[in-house]
Amino acid sequence: MPAVPPWIAHSRVRRALLHWWALLALTLLLAPRVAAAQPTDGERAWRDGQNAALRGAADSSLRAYAEALRLAKQDRDQELASAARLGMAEVWDVWRRCRDSARAAYLDATQLASEGDYAAADAFTIWIARQGNDSEARSLHARTYQPIENDVPRTVTRESVNFLVALASIQVANSSRSGAMASLSSARDIANRLSAGGEQDAIALNGDVTPYNYWALHDIAALQIDPASRGIRNLAAGTALRARLDAATAAGMSDNGGHPRFTVGRLADRVARARRTCKSASCRLPPPPAVPQCR
Repeated sequence: MPAVPPWIAHSRVRRALLHWWALLALTLLLAPRVAAAQPTDGERAWRDGQNAALRGAADSSLRAYAEALRLAKQDRDQELASAARLGMAEVWDVWRRCRDSARAAYLDATQLASEGDYAAADAFTIWIARQGNDSEARSLHARTYQPIENDVPRTVTRESVNFLVALASIQVANSSRSGAMASLSSARDIANRLSAGGEQDAIALNGDVTPYNYWALHDIAALQIDPASRGIRNLAAGTALRARLDAATAAGMSDNGGHPRFTVGRLADRVARARRTCKSASCRLPPPPAVPQCR
C-alpha cells in the first residue's frame, strides 16, 4: 500500500482523506486481478464459436473459431489456438459431416497444443475410436501420454481422468466393454477424489455430478444403455444416471471436464443432450445434420 503523504496527516479533513486513500490503494491492489479475470477478444470469439456450434449454425461457428485462431496466433496463445482448431474439427464432423476436414482440424489442434495440454489429443483419440479404428486411437493415446506414462492413471489429476476416459473409448472400439466399464469406473473414482478437494457444495447440489466426473459418468450411462453391452447393460441404472447428468447441467453445472479455460470438446454428445432436454419453446432444438458439405 502506498505511503500516506505528510499533508494528509495535518489536514482538517484527515479522516475523510485517509478513507479515500485506503480505497484508492485497495483499487490499485485489486486492479490487476480484475483485469486478469476478463476474457480476451480471442476467448470471446472462441465462446461465440462454441455457442453457434451448439445451435447448429455451422457457418457462424467456423467464422468465430477462425477469428479466435487468428487472435491466438497474434497473441501467441497456443492453448486458444488448439481449442479453436478443435472446435472447427467438431463442426466439420457433426454439422458438415466431412471426415477429411474434421481429421485435418483434429490433427492441427493436437500439433498446436502447448506442452501438457492434452484436450485436443483426447478428443481426437475418442473421435478416431468412434470411427472404429482402435489401433490408430491406441497409438495416438500412447504417444500423447508417453511423457507422463509413469504418473497416469495412478495419480489424482484431471489428466488421469481424461487418460482413462479416452482409454475406455478405445476399449469400446475393440469390443471390450467390460474393460471400458472398469476404466470409466476408475476415472469416476479419481474424479470424485479431485472433487472432494473443494467442491463439496457442488457435489451436494448436483447429486455427486461434478465437472471432473461428468464425462466418466456420461460414458458409463451410455454403456449401460447400449444394447450391445452384453453382461454390463443396465437400462434402468443408465437411464437414471443420464437423467441426473442432464439435470446437473440444466442447473448450470459446467461440463468442461475441469479444464481451466476451455472445454474437452464432445460436441456430438452435447448436441444429443440438447435434443434430449429441449422440452419447451424457451429452448432451441438443434437441427438435424445437413447433407455432407466437404470442401
